[in-house]
Amino acid sequence: MPVVFSNPAFPSQVGASPTSQAYSVQLNFGSMLREVTNWNPNVDSEVAGRMINNRMRQIIDRRSWYATKVRFVANVPDIQTAGSCTVTYGSNTVQGIGTAWTPQALVGLQFRQTFTQPYQTITAVNTTLQTLTLDTPYPGPTFTGSYYIVEAYLTFGANVKRLLWASNQLFGWPLDIGMKVQELNAIDQWRAAMGWATTMATRPPTPDGQFQVEVWPTPYAAQTFPGEAYTQPPNMVLDTDTPQAWIRSDILVTGAIADALLYRPKQNSYYDPSTAVNIAAGKTAQFEKDLEQMENADEGLEQQAVQWDYNSESEEGGWGSLWAQQHR
Repeated sequence: MPVVFSNPAFPSQVGASPTSQAYSVQLNFGSMLREVTNWNPNVDSEVAGRMINNRMRQIIDRRSWYATKVRFVANVPDIQTAGSCTVTYGSNTVQGIGTAWTPQALVGLQFRQTFTQPYQTITAVNTTLQTLTLDTPYPGPTFTGSYYIVEAYLTFGANVKRLLWASNQLFGWPLDIGMKVQELNAIDQWRAAMGWATTMATRPPTPDGQFQVEVWPTPYAAQTFPGEAYTQPPNMVLDTDTPQAWIRSDILVTGAIADALLYRPKQNSYYDPSTAVNIAAGKTAQFEKDLEQMENADEGLEQQAVQWDYNSESEEGGWGSLWAQQHR
């Protein structure tokens, strides 16, 4: 099932408007391009655009900015076991018997025949033939019998980079988002535990690059997981595009100007190479100084320099320790 996000800064999310702008007054992408190219007209708009977006990536990777945080709600469905199926060794196709499979309900969910076989993701459903297409060939022996379909893996769009927190709303406990899949393998290699989720372990990204986690114990009944995550904002492309709220456009321009001045300096008729290098060095220093100020301002919005690890079980008497005692 899709993960639903809510943040007006991202047009694909609930409650957003295609014309929504950043919360603070910002130069848009077109204005930034013109300002950068004014410092070196030999830099065309495409190259200048890459410089601006590269500087934005540099800034975004500097810390987990408040402006890149979004909230989400993930819903997982009940386990599905109706009918039976035939699986064939080495085949990606599963034949349903007495089933009513539909793409809308099943694509993206995980199929499994027994505990000794791994979860395999359903990539397509043929409603007429009642067949499933799996993402990998079935590794077990040819067999006809029972099966089950669950949502063991959750995928996140909106350029999600990592989770900040998540909880099991049904039972009111925080989910452990720091566990590695290797730890899950050590605890439950067969993934025999099914029930009410306590953990989201990071899995490899999907083929199209979406962030993905494994929910454990595997949910056998519908459950809801609200949470928050940090995102990687997309590149600015249109003239009307703006940086994320609280990511200052003037700092992007300063950094991009430094890059533009160093772009083929001998071809720049407005500066001799040494002058271009000296001005670029000054712009780079200004970029770092302004970026530090922006980091300090962001620290005021959401403190990160000093932080308690809520997921840590080593906090004596802390929430992580309490959670571990109750749910492990």
